[in-house]
Amino acid sequence: MKIENYAVPPEDADAALSVLARLMPWLTAQRSMEEILRAINTALGSTLAWVVIRQDDAWQLVSAGTPDCTLQDVHAFLEQSQLQRHQRAWRVICWRRHAGDLLFPHQQIAASKLRSGILCKLNYKESGLEGYFFLAFPQSLHALSIVKNVVIVLVEKLKNYLAEIVARERTAKEMQRIVTQYKALFERAPVLMNAFDKTNRCILWNAECERVFGWSINELNLQTDPLALFFPDPEVRQKVRASVNTSPAVDMHEWHPVRRDGQVLTVLWSNIQLPDHSVLSIGLDITERKKAERQLEMKATIDDLTGCYNRFAMLRKLKEALVACRPDEPRSHFSLLMLDLDYFKNINDRWGHLTGDAALIHFCDQIREHCDPSYIFGRLGGEEFLILMPHTDSKMALRFSQKVRASLARNPLFSNGEKIALSFSAGLVFVTGEESDTSVLLTLADNALYDAKRAGRSQTVVVGAF
Repeated sequence: MKIENYAVPPEDADAALSVLARLMPWLTAQRSMEEILRAINTALGSTLAWVVIRQDDAWQLVSAGTPDCTLQDVHAFLEQSQLQRHQRAWRVICWRRHAGDLLFPHQQIAASKLRSGILCKLNYKESGLEGYFFLAFPQSLHALSIVKNVVIVLVEKLKNYLAEIVARERTAKEMQRIVTQYKALFERAPVLMNAFDKTNRCILWNAECERVFGWSINELNLQTDPLALFFPDPEVRQKVRASVNTSPAVDMHEWHPVRRDGQVLTVLWSNIQLPDHSVLSIGLDITERKKAERQLEMKATIDDLTGCYNRFAMLRKLKEALVACRPDEPRSHFSLLMLDLDYFKNINDRWGHLTGDAALIHFCDQIREHCDPSYIFGRLGGEEFLILMPHTDSKMALRFSQKVRASLARNPLFSNGEKIALSFSAGLVFVTGEESDTSVLLTLADNALYDAKRAGRSQTVVVGAF
């Protein structure tokens, strides 16, 4: 919008209304304060216009026109003695002459360019702001009251404008504070946070990601496909990409990315779709936790001395096999072999418990050497062991026990240069699903084992199918 440049300020009511009508559309938050002040100068014929506001103990000055006015000039003007006389609840002060001398007392040339002046207070009780609006003219105004009334109307409009501007600035500062705060949180958070755009370029990569994976965001973006660094398998990589770009997985999902040094990690990932449709991935590195869980699980299920399953794990495996076993499903049938190392007490008594432990380990090593990968092998306690043999009938199980017995005979245990021959007795039960009670099956195998011992040891006794 073009503002007509009046040679002189309005001198009657009609001219004043015309000026206000032209100026009002300019007083919006879409225009800068400097633009508004220039428009006021042009419309009213003023030479200099300025607004000064104190917010949070800081003064801000916006000035338009000539001569140049500084914040120091404004402070001196507001504090000079002539204003102090009007300190009691004044709203507008007008000068018909000498306004330039008051504003620029030590600058003769600048002071000579100004005659009349109008100063208005800008009070904001609710927001705690304090401010002033000043307008100066190069001549003495004959219709000062007319111009004064125009300025009062403009000031009321300016107050709303400035309040909106200040509120917007405060909101912007608060948003900046929040952004700074969240940026610090993003960088320092002990969780993995990253994002890739649709071209596979990494756009977010926090410090935890760099620490855990060993790659910086700049190094990632030198790669044609950064995800290939973490997921070398193309099929896995495609699944990861689908979970991020195609259908973000809100629930935590476990992935196994590779870090820079080649270590395979265990990470829980969740993806959040943001309002702009980009996806933020948040993850937790649970590698050490998983390792600790595996160690605890191993400790809970593995015999410390021999490395085979312990009693608890074996009984659980036997129960699971029994539940799956059906008389009409031959593939579910299995053999159960209970073994006991012969004369183990004599070994402990003669050579000591360390040699006894060595005998148990040697015995287990011989069994493992001949075990089928499907066999489940565990220690029930002391020198007693159990082998669960899936898809194995009693004849095959018997041949297996004979093979282990022959291997022990060929490979005796040596302790301090002394050869110690080892043998075992065993009871064998073939399970077809007719019996579903683990205690009954264990009793049958145990009875067969003791039959083998009573028959002279170093042999396997087979009982019927159950």
